[in-house]
Amino acid sequence: MLCGIRDQAINGAYVDSIRTVKRTVLLISGLVFCIASYTTRAEENEGLSQQIHAAFHYLVQGDTSRATKLLAEQEAIKDDSHQLSKLAIMLHIELENNDAAERSLLSFESRFADNPDTFAFAADAWRDIGHRAGIFSKFVFYKKGVQAKLRAGEIGPENAEYVALQAGASAHGRRYGADASLQKILTDKAIALDKKWGYIAKLNYAQNTDDQQSGLAAAKAAVREFHDDFVVLERVAQYYWTIDNLAQAQLTFAQACECRPAQSWYREVKWINACYQVAVFSQEHGLAVKPGEQALHRLLAFYKLPTEQNVDIAGLLLDIAHPENSQLAVQRLNQIIIHANDKALVKRATRRLAMLNSRR
Repeated sequence: MLCGIRDQAINGAYVDSIRTVKRTVLLISGLVFCIASYTTRAEENEGLSQQIHAAFHYLVQGDTSRATKLLAEQEAIKDDSHQLSKLAIMLHIELENNDAAERSLLSFESRFADNPDTFAFAADAWRDIGHRAGIFSKFVFYKKGVQAKLRAGEIGPENAEYVALQAGASAHGRRYGADASLQKILTDKAIALDKKWGYIAKLNYAQNTDDQQSGLAAAKAAVREFHDDFVVLERVAQYYWTIDNLAQAQLTFAQACECRPAQSWYREVKWINACYQVAVFSQEHGLAVKPGEQALHRLLAFYKLPTEQNVDIAGLLLDIAHPENSQLAVQRLNQIIIHANDKALVKRATRRLAMLNSRR
């Protein structure tokens, strides 16, 4: 799930909460008294939601076991919810099974076509597949992602988040099936609907029109007003990175890393990448080391499974940190060596520790 790809538009995916309703129907007629309670079904839904969240927590670390097991169980009882469909799509993507991911996404868009979140999520999923696809297939998937953003705004025309997605996607123009002339109109609409998403729409518009003066003004105002909002901070950091203001990008990614969002699919993936990118700036561009150390410590505190991703995080911390600040990385690598069933992974973790010891 780790990547260093600059985003061109903000992620619009979020998790729909599963609403559990306990309903009591009281009928009094001719001394007939009937009470029907749906508590059991509500508890089942809540339990499934927790299992999905747990499976996703494993999946974002690169462990597919829980998602695979849960999806097999639910397939056996013919459960086909919005949330499970998302999990299945992300599992296919994690396994780099693009054909299955594409089939699942097309089915997902068809079955839940009246929900704008369907297309906000699909936009990120199509882009993710595009990143992993061969060079001759990338455009097809990126275009599907643009089309999904446009559709989200069409279905949710009074929701600023989806309108901001639609506005940013419009800038791609005719080749992507969009109308670039609508971007300013839709940007203004998002601004009128909501201040937070208005700032994001402004940043998208400034970036797409190379209006750096407006972009910097929007970035500064957005951080000032939404200093503890991950979505805003991550988008501002991406903007600074795009205009090659790397020091400000690192600072803002570090701020975003301090504001872990509620678990919400691609938003959590963005949080992982934001934290990781702080340290990449430290390593590759000679920027401040302390923010990178802090960001990686935060990741290792949340993610503890023996996976390739967590070896990468621990390894990067060893690369950039002062020895006294690298103990958590050493601890995590030793845990991976003890608990991992994958011999290749154990070998990687062992090699990383050996490299550290050779430098001492």
